[in-house]
Amino acid sequence: MSKLPKLSLTALLLFFALAGRAEQLRMVADEWPPYVDPTAAGGGLAIDLVSAVFSRAGYTTQLTVDDWSRDLEGANIGVYDVVANIWYTDERARYLDYSDPYLVNDVRFVKRKWTDIEFEDYGDIRGLRIGMVKNYGYPSGFLRAGGVLKIANDTLVEALTELVEGQCDLVIDDKHVLEYTARRYLPESESRLEFLPRPVGLEQLHIAVSRANPNHARIVDDFNRALKAMKNDGTYGRILDAHNYRP
Repeated sequence: MSKLPKLSLTALLLFFALAGRAEQLRMVADEWPPYVDPTAAGGGLAIDLVSAVFSRAGYTTQLTVDDWSRDLEGANIGVYDVVANIWYTDERARYLDYSDPYLVNDVRFVKRKWTDIEFEDYGDIRGLRIGMVKNYGYPSGFLRAGGVLKIANDTLVEALTELVEGQCDLVIDDKHVLEYTARRYLPESESRLEFLPRPVGLEQLHIAVSRANPNHARIVDDFNRALKAMKNDGTYGRILDAHNYRP
């Protein structure tokens, strides 16, 4: 009988230690600088921001950076709990629970300078070859546009290389991503590229939690509450400023 209080105290201490341990989430993203960049401070703007929001909400995150198609497949089957940087599509919402948006992406076309291409509506790009990345959730108007040859690449670098070499007429992606990728990987060709002034669309950037995780709804709710609190107290803005981000 004299050992019972000691055992009970040990069990109680273990309970509180486990209760105080933050839940770890397996998070995945594709390399998408400057938003996701393993070489950058905080892993890039999106990763730094999302990690801070989850930390505020009481979670830790373990990040894997992988090919986008494998990211989606892994989230679908529950290998990963969270996709860190994702645009909404109805098809993905079948297996992913989306958060409130935490950034907005300015999606643009980029062309070779001195080519006579304008974009006011999708009729203007009929007959053109447009480079894109496989399985990205581009603006719905673009995905529905007919009479356009959409060339799916594994990476944005491949798409931009094809543009520079004249194998396609336009490339579509977030404006900041296009600028960063051209500057980093194609510096000798950056000056030969030019954005079309009209945005293709403004896409909201979310995290999404795998519906294979039984706690997906709670995780999304916790993220949304923490994100709102960080916007209200200025933490959100300070993270954007630290990355020199201007929408």
